[in-house]
Amino acid sequence: MGVDIIEQLKNQDKYKKLFRTWGDKGTLLEREEEMIQELENLNLQINSGENLIIGSFDYRDYSLAYFTDNIFDVSGLPVEYFKKYGLEATMSMFHEDDRDEMIQFHQSLLPIYDKLTIEEKKTFGCTYTYRWVHRITNEHIWQVSSLIPYITDQEGNIIYDLQIVVRLNSVPNPAAFNWEYHYIASNGTKRKVEKQFEQISFDVLSKREKQIVDLMVQGKTSLAMSEELGVSPNTVITHRKNILRKLKVKNVLDLMNKMK
Repeated sequence: MGVDIIEQLKNQDKYKKLFRTWGDKGTLLEREEEMIQELENLNLQINSGENLIIGSFDYRDYSLAYFTDNIFDVSGLPVEYFKKYGLEATMSMFHEDDRDEMIQFHQSLLPIYDKLTIEEKKTFGCTYTYRWVHRITNEHIWQVSSLIPYITDQEGNIIYDLQIVVRLNSVPNPAAFNWEYHYIASNGTKRKVEKQFEQISFDVLSKREKQIVDLMVQGKTSLAMSEELGVSPNTVITHRKNILRKLKVKNVLDLMNKMK
């Protein structure tokens, strides 16, 4: 069953594009083995139990550079499964609804992170709340992952991240995929953006405008949208302005915040 889901994920263009976008940025750095050992030392210090997982993704090939062995407790799958399939394995564990939102969140987050200065990237972090479906019991397990860059290159591109995953003892409110990201701006101000669960009525939008909304939240440019939809860039720009006006939002980020 798990392998079938992985093959489905590999065949989704949006998923493969997401992988390439992150992976093309990574380069080889010194001290990698030493820093991975530091994660093992951290795990020993905090003595993570069944409710806490420490993990680190290698963004160059989407393997798991490090993770604690208790991942079986929340997955029902052996450690070897995650060692073999890496990021694809973790994504196969997501509840179907949360998996789609997870992909969309990361697609939108990348251009935001790229625009930050080196110093801002050093303070960047994000958290997201989601469900894994236990492979043996089919139990929906709610978790919160806190992510920060762990190893980066000189330009601040992420090579390894560090994720602390906490299993929740109760269903969160609201019981839905949730996210936030934060960083310290160059002027010293803490910036924090959270998902809002206010419903937006899309009834005011035309069919074409709804198509453009879907592309906007995927982080696509007006040029990319025009090529996909077979219209001119100026037409897309006009639609974007009309969408923001009709939905009473200022920009794409504001739109994302209000979408459930």
